[in-house]
Amino acid sequence: MGSVAAIVLALVLALLLWNDRSNRLQAAQRQSMAIATGTDRLLRSELSTFERTLRGTANYARDYFWLAPEEAPALLESAIAGVLVRNPDLATITLVDGQGRALSGGNGDPGFSRWVNPAHRVLRGELYLGRMERGPDGSRLVQLAIPVQPGQWLLAQVRLAAFQRIVTGLDTGRMGVVSIGNRDGQLLAHSLDPSLVERTLPRPMRIFPPEDKVRARGVANSPVDGLSRIGAISAPRDYPLIVFAGLSYDEVMGPWYTALYAAIGLYVLYVVGLLYLIHIRRRSLRRQARLTEELRAGAAELALAHQVGKVGTWSISGDGGTLRWSAQTQQLFGLSTRQSTLPALYARVHAEDRPTLRAELQAALANGGVVNALFRLVLRDGSTRWLSARGEMVNEHRRKRMTGAVVDVTERVHSQLRAQEAERQFRLVFDRNPAPFWIFDLHTLRFLEVNQAAVRQYGYSRDEFLGMTILDIRPAEYREETVAFIRELADGLRPAEGVFIHRRKDGSLFEVIGHSARLEFDGKPALLVLAEDASQRLAYERDLAYRASHHAGTGLLTVRALADRLDAAGSGYTVVHVQLRGIQMVADTLGQDAGEQVLQAMATRLGALAAGYGLLAHQPAEDFVLAIAAGHEVQQVLDALLAAVSEPVRGRDSRHQLEPRLGVARCPDDGEMAEQVLGRAAQAAHAARENGTVLARFDASIAARYTERLQLAGRIHTAIDQGEFELHFQPIYHAADRSPAALEALLRWPQADGSFIAPGDFIRLCEDTGLIVALGRWVIHAAARAQRQLADQGWGGLPIAVNISAVQLFNSDLVAEFSRATEAWDLPPGALQLELTESAVMRNPAQALQTLQALKENGIGAALDDFGTGFSSMSYLQHLPLDSLKIDRDFVCDVERNPRNAAICRALLSLGHSMGLNVIAEGVESEGQLAWLAAHGCDQVQGYLLGRPMPLEAVRVALDQHRSV
Repeated sequence: MGSVAAIVLALVLALLLWNDRSNRLQAAQRQSMAIATGTDRLLRSELSTFERTLRGTANYARDYFWLAPEEAPALLESAIAGVLVRNPDLATITLVDGQGRALSGGNGDPGFSRWVNPAHRVLRGELYLGRMERGPDGSRLVQLAIPVQPGQWLLAQVRLAAFQRIVTGLDTGRMGVVSIGNRDGQLLAHSLDPSLVERTLPRPMRIFPPEDKVRARGVANSPVDGLSRIGAISAPRDYPLIVFAGLSYDEVMGPWYTALYAAIGLYVLYVVGLLYLIHIRRRSLRRQARLTEELRAGAAELALAHQVGKVGTWSISGDGGTLRWSAQTQQLFGLSTRQSTLPALYARVHAEDRPTLRAELQAALANGGVVNALFRLVLRDGSTRWLSARGEMVNEHRRKRMTGAVVDVTERVHSQLRAQEAERQFRLVFDRNPAPFWIFDLHTLRFLEVNQAAVRQYGYSRDEFLGMTILDIRPAEYREETVAFIRELADGLRPAEGVFIHRRKDGSLFEVIGHSARLEFDGKPALLVLAEDASQRLAYERDLAYRASHHAGTGLLTVRALADRLDAAGSGYTVVHVQLRGIQMVADTLGQDAGEQVLQAMATRLGALAAGYGLLAHQPAEDFVLAIAAGHEVQQVLDALLAAVSEPVRGRDSRHQLEPRLGVARCPDDGEMAEQVLGRAAQAAHAARENGTVLARFDASIAARYTERLQLAGRIHTAIDQGEFELHFQPIYHAADRSPAALEALLRWPQADGSFIAPGDFIRLCEDTGLIVALGRWVIHAAARAQRQLADQGWGGLPIAVNISAVQLFNSDLVAEFSRATEAWDLPPGALQLELTESAVMRNPAQALQTLQALKENGIGAALDDFGTGFSSMSYLQHLPLDSLKIDRDFVCDVERNPRNAAICRALLSLGHSMGLNVIAEGVESEGQLAWLAAHGCDQVQGYLLGRPMPLEAVRVALDQHRSV
């Protein structure tokens, strides 16, 4: 019985093995033919793509050479560049003649004519396929050609990656292969080993003769790698390529040999088969026990999953009378029992959901259907939970019942409700936003949605918008720019906002600031855009930018704007700083309108000159800066400039001669940066003024002088902080009896070696740097302190006069400083006086009048110093609240012998007395001068004859001596 069973088993196994072998070989053959067929189709598709691409380029070329023959090569180059960008598999495209010589950029093919023939035509079309070559960079390329017009061809080189991509990833197994070759035997692609590409097969057309259908090759050894494969070949007649697909014979038949060896081993194992079956039986029992344990564990895990996922189970009897649920369901929803009735369930369901749930359950129970219900369950604590219940009818021991699961989906429903509310709010914000909003498709550029503000702003209806693209609201000349901008924006290469020109439906243009954000709309990548109408704002900003870079009165550049332009232009320019003194004097004397007229006339004159040589800037109030561009003869320009500024300026009723000073500096000789060159030209102009010349060129001596001035300014600042300055006082006496009348406070700066720095060496610098304000504040308080000391010693009726500069008068709160000083030292009105020159007053007579009146009200008298040496208007002087006039020492000198000086002094005395002022003569150094002044009614005198400037203690001693006499 066992032998019969063995023979029967052997026959059965042999038959099965033979059938299995045949089936495997046939299946492998069919698969290889299918792979070859599919590869052939892919290859045809790829070649068709290349043909369409090159045919389109050839059409462009024909059009270009027909319509614009002179511009055709450049246009064709541009078109080819675009094709290469869109088709990365194409390495080059070159226009060649019939011999393969290049007619455009690129390389030709000397062997071109050998393969542009019907044998190399692709798919009976216009495309020809040549041999594989190596490119300049060593890459492997396949030649393609397509005719343009008689005598012209497009020669293209295709990267082998295009063919390799076709054969890659096909289901050929581990050692199966798909390859593509040409009829010259060159291997163009090999799925298993790409390094075999370029290998040439001997006599390929003899091995693979052309045939219109895929041919089964059976089992054969590969001529490439020698492996045995079950293959198929496609060598069509209509294009010069060969496709081979083969499955490894060893891989296909490996399982069959395994089965063969197993069958042979069956006889060896026949005796132990029974024991093996017993062993299997025991192992099955053990496995069953293990599976039972796994089921128990799975049930526990399922229960845990139900608990975590808030899932419970339920069932309803077929008659609908009893409702049961699992312990998890009971725990989830706080139920008191494990079973109930449907009416009891309905009582717990939310009133709005109860009818729907009842109808769905009744229909399912009656028709054996499926339940899929979403409803709210009211728990015992009054809270509401959203439940999703699913179930269906099942047969159990010939009895029907409905069973299913219930899931707590409260959080999910709430999330959906929140999402719906968020979407509703978005729609509300989008639709009712006063600013134009729209959404457009990033691929098609079509509008997907617009709000009412956009409809109002652009004049199109919503339906019109939805039929348009974003390009329709841009002027035609900006469309290419718009497409490029959106592409870069989509790629993250652009910021999300910009300034654009848009066009309304009526054709009017306006500027907008566009703000955008990426989003997905109806499953499409889109862009949300806010278009803010910024026409007025941008115009205002441009106006502000103009105002920031141009002087309002003259329309000329500011010096800062000039510096920026010069830095942008580079070196080689020359800067001329022009100081014109006298414009402010015209304004102060004849009125602001007259001053503006003179300024504008000079700006026009210099602007006309600068138009031919460079750039002109205005530096308020009286300075201009001319930048002479490289390439001009500087001396010629300077001569013309000197002539222009030396010519009087004609006013409305008069001519005005201005005082010019010119400073010259050059870049890069005098500085690399424009700001440095401009500063040095200004220094040269200051040097010209100090030297009394019209023009000065910047050099090392000027730099050294201004370096010394900066150092001295630093020393002055330190001296103020450390209290190094001191006051000396020169007495002023009554001319009639030589009794003390007042003291003039004079500033002194003692040095460590006992010498003094003359006031003339640092007062002007203090005025230029603004240190005069801090220094003047110290002088006022020091004079107040000295007055307090004199008053304590019985000289309280002797006022102290303080010299005030124009900078202090117009750039500090002089009234507050005097008030603080008098309050700090408890001084009575009249204890302090101030002296200022008429030129200082005439810088701004109106403000000077206001300040002097306020000082007068606070008990501070005022004297006009050096009277007669300046240029002042009597109409202004008569209104100033002055107490005294001081005659300059130049008029007092030799007054008793010089008739001219005597006449001037008599006139000044008469003028002062006629205005009710006290007249003081300065510089009295002889008895003759004093006698003449006393005889002619001079009120007070001051000079070395009566007393030199001295420290306060020396003054006190001199006063005491005078009192004792």
